[in-house]
Amino acid sequence: MDMTTMRRRLAVACAAMLAMAGSALAQTYPSKPIKLVVPFPAGSTTDLVGRILAQKLGPALGEQVVIDNRGGSGGTIGTEAVARSPADGYTLLMATIGTHAINPALYKKIPYDPVKDFAPIAQFGTAPNVLVVNPTLPVKTLAELVAYARAKPGELNFGSSGNGTSNHLSGAMLAAREKIDMVHVPYRGGSQAIEGLLRGDTKLMFYHYLPLLPFIEDGKLRPLAVTGAERVRSKALESVPTMGEAGMKDFVVSAWFGVYAPAGTPAPVVAKVNKAIVDIMATPEMRETLVKQGIDPLTGSPADLDRLMKAEIVRWAAIVQSAGARVD
Repeated sequence: MDMTTMRRRLAVACAAMLAMAGSALAQTYPSKPIKLVVPFPAGSTTDLVGRILAQKLGPALGEQVVIDNRGGSGGTIGTEAVARSPADGYTLLMATIGTHAINPALYKKIPYDPVKDFAPIAQFGTAPNVLVVNPTLPVKTLAELVAYARAKPGELNFGSSGNGTSNHLSGAMLAAREKIDMVHVPYRGGSQAIEGLLRGDTKLMFYHYLPLLPFIEDGKLRPLAVTGAERVRSKALESVPTMGEAGMKDFVVSAWFGVYAPAGTPAPVVAKVNKAIVDIMATPEMRETLVKQGIDPLTGSPADLDRLMKAEIVRWAAIVQSAGARVD
């Protein structure tokens, strides 16, 4: 037997052994609590989504799922921690559009590769933004806002929950596409940005619609358009057009959430967690819970999440470049 044949047979044998080991692990998995890392602080939207999932995923898998908040640096700290964790299915990540699509383009260097360092498991919902203005601004439509901004270059400012967030880049994308000059005002978080808009310190903002609903209903903020592919299922916003309906085609920005494991996690383990999540998302109770929190229920296969991530990385790289947004 020549050396090439021996190496080929050895490789086949090793692959078979690994497959058997992975299958055996899946049969006993999980046998201890699972840690779901949320790379943002407690109280954030991602934290809320993670806790909703953990409450159902634990019983579905037969072991407790514990939330581990590791916020900082736009989600990079917690995300890196998962990338460097053992690939055994006991450390999972509640990732976002920021950690796995925007950050690679926004930061000069990040300590993980969203494609190579992770095994995608399942998407877990999307959340569109709504464009709102302070009612002292004399505009009632998106077209009127663009015309106003063009007539007063540099006078309009827009708030966000921080540099590099999807709401920041939505405003930057609007300015770049319409060639209007607006000043970005980043805040430490969403609540501070909303307060600034209500005071009139800023004049407009893209943001997740749920925290804005009370102010929209009271007339303290005026909605102009939503950034999802479809209108929002809310009485306060059902008459508000999408950006496309308002005249701005191909302007779809929906924050998304996805569950990942470290790269190298056995495929049977990934499949087991994926099935649990898909089954959970199929229940009317979970779908109703997410809708009440302003999240559009959506899931799928690991391959679906992988395709979404790769397409979003390309799309947001172009948006970040056109906006000139960078974080060193």
